[in-house]
Amino acid sequence: MTPVPTARPSVRQLAPNIPGLTTPVAGFSGGVYKLLLENHGSPGLICILRTYAGQVEGDLIQLFCGDLLVPIDHHNVSKEEARDAKSISLHISMARLDEGAVGPVFFRVTHPDQRAEETQRLTLKIDTVAPTGNDLIQQPPWVNEQLPRPQPAHFLIDSAAAQRGVAVRIPFYPSDLTRPSTTHRAVRDRIRLIIGGQIIEHSVTENEASGTLPISIMVYYGTWLQIGSGYQTCAYDVIDEVGNHAPGRSPTQLIEVRLNPNERLLDPAHVVEAPTGTLDADALLGKDATLRFAVAGKGWALGDEARLTLRGRALDGGDVDKAYTVSITSTTPTFTDVPWPNADVRALIGAMIELSYERVRAGQANVPSENAFVRVTGTPEQTALAAPQVPAASGGVLPPLTDPVIVTITSYTGQKPFDCVTLVLEGTNVYGHRFYREYVAVAGEDSIVFELPNSADGDIRQLDGGELMLYYFINHIGQRPPSDILSLRIGDPLDALAQPEVLQAPAPGFTFDPDVSLGNADVRVPANAAFVVDATVTLYCEGSAVGGSAPPDAFLITPPWVGQELAFVIQRQFILANLNGSARIYYRVEKPGQRTRYSKALVITVGSRLQLPVPLVLESTVTGLNSARLNPQHVLNPPICTLRVSYTPMLASDDIQPSFVGTHGQGTPTIAARPGDPAKGYVDFILSNKVISANLGRKAVLSYIVTRAGADTASQLLTLTIDPFQEQMLDLVTVPQASNGIVRANMLNSVLMLAWPFISVGQAIWVDLKGAANLALLDGVPLTAAQFSAGRVEVTIPADYLRSLPTQSTLTIEVRVSLNGSANKTSAIRLRTAHYRITNTVGVFATITVGRAPNAMVLSPNGELLYVACAFGDTSIWIIDTLRNRVIHHFAVPGTPLHIAINPTAPRLYVTDNSVAVNTPIRVYNTQDYTLIDTITGFTTVAGITLNANGSRLYVADTGASELVVINTTNHQRLSSIPVREPIDVVISPDNNRAHVATFFDWSILNLHTNTLIDSVDTPSAPSAIAHNPRGAEVYIVSRTGGSVTIGNTVNHGIPQRLTGLSGPLHIAFERGRDRAYVSQTDGDLLGIIDTRSRQLIGTYAGFNKPRAVVVAPDGSHGYVANIGGDSVSLVVL
Repeated sequence: MTPVPTARPSVRQLAPNIPGLTTPVAGFSGGVYKLLLENHGSPGLICILRTYAGQVEGDLIQLFCGDLLVPIDHHNVSKEEARDAKSISLHISMARLDEGAVGPVFFRVTHPDQRAEETQRLTLKIDTVAPTGNDLIQQPPWVNEQLPRPQPAHFLIDSAAAQRGVAVRIPFYPSDLTRPSTTHRAVRDRIRLIIGGQIIEHSVTENEASGTLPISIMVYYGTWLQIGSGYQTCAYDVIDEVGNHAPGRSPTQLIEVRLNPNERLLDPAHVVEAPTGTLDADALLGKDATLRFAVAGKGWALGDEARLTLRGRALDGGDVDKAYTVSITSTTPTFTDVPWPNADVRALIGAMIELSYERVRAGQANVPSENAFVRVTGTPEQTALAAPQVPAASGGVLPPLTDPVIVTITSYTGQKPFDCVTLVLEGTNVYGHRFYREYVAVAGEDSIVFELPNSADGDIRQLDGGELMLYYFINHIGQRPPSDILSLRIGDPLDALAQPEVLQAPAPGFTFDPDVSLGNADVRVPANAAFVVDATVTLYCEGSAVGGSAPPDAFLITPPWVGQELAFVIQRQFILANLNGSARIYYRVEKPGQRTRYSKALVITVGSRLQLPVPLVLESTVTGLNSARLNPQHVLNPPICTLRVSYTPMLASDDIQPSFVGTHGQGTPTIAARPGDPAKGYVDFILSNKVISANLGRKAVLSYIVTRAGADTASQLLTLTIDPFQEQMLDLVTVPQASNGIVRANMLNSVLMLAWPFISVGQAIWVDLKGAANLALLDGVPLTAAQFSAGRVEVTIPADYLRSLPTQSTLTIEVRVSLNGSANKTSAIRLRTAHYRITNTVGVFATITVGRAPNAMVLSPNGELLYVACAFGDTSIWIIDTLRNRVIHHFAVPGTPLHIAINPTAPRLYVTDNSVAVNTPIRVYNTQDYTLIDTITGFTTVAGITLNANGSRLYVADTGASELVVINTTNHQRLSSIPVREPIDVVISPDNNRAHVATFFDWSILNLHTNTLIDSVDTPSAPSAIAHNPRGAEVYIVSRTGGSVTIGNTVNHGIPQRLTGLSGPLHIAFERGRDRAYVSQTDGDLLGIIDTRSRQLIGTYAGFNKPRAVVVAPDGSHGYVANIGGDSVSLVVL
């Protein structure tokens, strides 16, 4: 049975087809987002009229946008387009696409018999502003700081909580409420909450959009089952109604999911090269990283498979999900290592990686592991989609007769087998007609190959002499930026025939002026060797207005005309029909059995030639016919520069494209075109004052181009001189703690920069300290939104740097800021240099009063809070803000808190109660609201506690039971009890492989993988503390009764040194950046200084009152000492 061809719809049944248009959009035919406007080779929108009933050669297709009378683009249907029922692609320029409602958008088709038809009309919502704004994220970890961190109702989700449903609050965005309202949370924004790879989507309601209260998204039990148990990251991204994606994602919140208290997850894997949780990809030097997981004693069997999974987000926003599978061939090795390919590592620079694995065993459910999280640092690499490849093209030229045309898309970062890959072909033929076509394929797991047919009437063959752009996008244009563009010429450019000449429209204006030329248009076609006997040269004149297209004029080459110039005449009536418009004139050469040749098009305007004067800058002073001068202070408030274009006659159909050429980058902005405004007679273009800041002390050249009915006319040039700033406006740098030009090195000091002219978020800042030693305090660091809002930048000067400067020496502070958007220091503006002198002392700097008998202390993981346990009287925990060194809170705890420890990855503080000699409990507090979470019991007498590096295990020295107890911190259940004689204190090695225990009798070393005793080494009896040197393979064991510090080698278990003669040593702490340790001497009211390289006591600090616990700040600039005799904590400059 012969299929019946589908009848083509009439014009009025069609609507303009805009590729990538978002639908539905409430109240509009569709939505247009920023990336869609930038997606094509020329900014704007592609509008396609699908083939229609009655499509014939000579149809004039006009595209309208906003104005019902003035078309913005046009096309004359060719014989081939009518024969092959081709769709017609036209273009809406950016000049017609202002923010907000745009319309009506429609096509009008005028047939040769003057009968006109119109398509359905569209009204578009143009929205180019993303939620929180369009500011690009400048550096890893690609987090959008304007999206507040999500706030789960619980940080520990057990089965009961999951079954009730857990609310996650999304605070109002952007964080900076001073940002324009167009960046604020809006109705029908899609908030995509992402937990453990699962996405929970919420559409913002009218009520939610009307206020600034947080939005609660409920996560129900079924979703928690899909997420699974373990530590999980919680973040979100936002997409507005039309499809703009907020840059990046919110900061992540770590939560713990425990759906089954009896479920035993496999131990977390880790990256061998990232023992601290941070992997420096540059340090790999091109080598693979190593993924490692435990095997021996973990329930593995021969034939099992381990499937490791890495999840993260690449620089361009693509989600990466990589899996690596390895077979278990032996169960005796402690670990199994799996290579992590270097290319896969580098694709995730800047990301926080979630690492997990599962045990796969035939016939059984897979057993998952705990998740581990690793930050990947290094020099970011481009992860954008690479341009497609066309192997048949050479030197940027594709032979037009290539059939088929093979297009290859190489596998890309984050590729998933069922991704939808859309290949776009966008081009123009030699005489300016547009072409647009899409091809779709499934991604698969390797390169994607398209075979494009290109036979005698092939699309690409008909572009002979023209240009073609190829690019692609994944799934949806707005989901990820489209690929780079491959630009090709179709055929050798030399093959294109020369454009015709109109005697009445000479160069350079190519204008037919009816007041000057009173007759027809005389056309000359240049002589060409293609003009052979029996060839036909056909001249085409396509006008922009109804009645403005002349019938094709065919000239048969006979012997007298071989290789000769040809003369044609276009009747005046056709030319005049295009008054204040244009006509496109071209020709082609055909001969049976030979390749058709095409000429370049000549576009002439019809009417008086435009005379375009220079543009004006309203804030400047005119200094000549083509010159002006601008004082930068004139564009500070308001922060804009106004470029005005005025000429006569100005038409509503004109597109005006200004140009501002200054320094590279921000100094030469891309300015959106705008339509002419004949009612005003001028058009203003508002530029950010950033353009001026980038050109301080320089000259810029300004001009504009008017496009009228497809023909371009350029204006005269304006030279604008921008003055530099006066120096007093840049006197903004101080050290606020200095007095009379003196900086005291024994106190906290900072460099303060007040807001400079043209300050804006993202500007690079350089701060160089110069003295007896130099320090780059800031090296091109971008200005944050918070700093911008505060109108100031304050950076702490490292105390160890100031201490290294001789007293009475000079300190010079040089500050540069980039005002041109560049990261190049040499082009940055220098603020006025500040000069100071140094006075240098060390020791006790301040005393902070706390509760009675402060005995134990611990710093928060980020070093910003100090927790102090006060053991007598109203027993309590005091919290000190270490940035301002003041008490900010305290809360009561029962009993006698002699020992405390803090979880490095979860908001938990562990506090012992030693008020009784036996049955010592450990209480667990939430460090966010200081509420009691749990009480761990079952011990005899607790003498010391500590946690491993990821906070998954709590180690308890139970001296009464003579054992080291291992606690699972997820459920506070006992995992193991290791026999150790009367343990006093415990420390875990940096690699988490060993526990070092100071017992009443010796130093015991335990293997934490097997939970067994490895060795015992005799030491002085009754130690008070043990600590591990972070810069060496050593432990330091403090003995108060013996007045000594014993140094143990953790490699050979030897005792290389014992320091004696100390006055009641009780506690010890180390610097991480220097070879220094500090030991409190409670009987001498001293803090001893130990050089850990030479293993010698090199000095002391005095001024304490029965010092006990000591901690050192992460940067090593200062420390804190608990004075049990003075109910205080001393701040010590080290």
